[in-house]
Amino acid sequence: MRFLFSLQFCNTVDKQSENLAKYKTLITEPMNLLYLDLLCATDSFNIDFETRPARCIASPFRDRRFSPTAPLKEYTYLRFRKAGTKTNRIGLFFDMGSEAYGYGFKIYKPTAEGMDIFRKKIAVNYERFSELADNLINKGFEITGERYKKDHFPNIPKCLAKELLNRKCFEIAKTKPVGKSVFSNALARELFDAFLDLREFIQLLEK
Repeated sequence: MRFLFSLQFCNTVDKQSENLAKYKTLITEPMNLLYLDLLCATDSFNIDFETRPARCIASPFRDRRFSPTAPLKEYTYLRFRKAGTKTNRIGLFFDMGSEAYGYGFKIYKPTAEGMDIFRKKIAVNYERFSELADNLINKGFEITGERYKKDHFPNIPKCLAKELLNRKCFEIAKTKPVGKSVFSNALARELFDAFLDLREFIQLLEK
């Protein structure tokens, strides 16, 4: 974490070779091992996730078109997203910076039409979705996403499904400060268990 923090002050082109060597040892190699630990969790979903390492593990490089003077990322991440589509991609994620990390479920590149399809699935089975959402919240997850100003589903009684239905898009995730567990096998276990906690919700949404 000290290395990621230090990049805020020495992430320059002339320091790129030196920083990249550290990045590979301190960030890329551990992230590759974490990716391998989580593959069997994603395999249990029976969903065709994109699992190629290059598609899942963050590259160390920023887009030089937008960051010409800061070549390396000051954060890292893992992505397991549904394969075969460019929009409305159901996915699992892990993000980490120098101060905090987060993980959970999100929908990548959502469209209005795609979100309408997801909402119909939730509305038809709102009681089960509410039960699953309640269980996730009890385990420390939060539902986030921009809310509509008005209730778009007045016929559905007040429940956690409404928290999903009345958002333009939603995410279910946890965010935590970086602690000692990040530097041990406890992180892989934490993410593995969290992904399995989300499995039924995601499977039902994808069904």
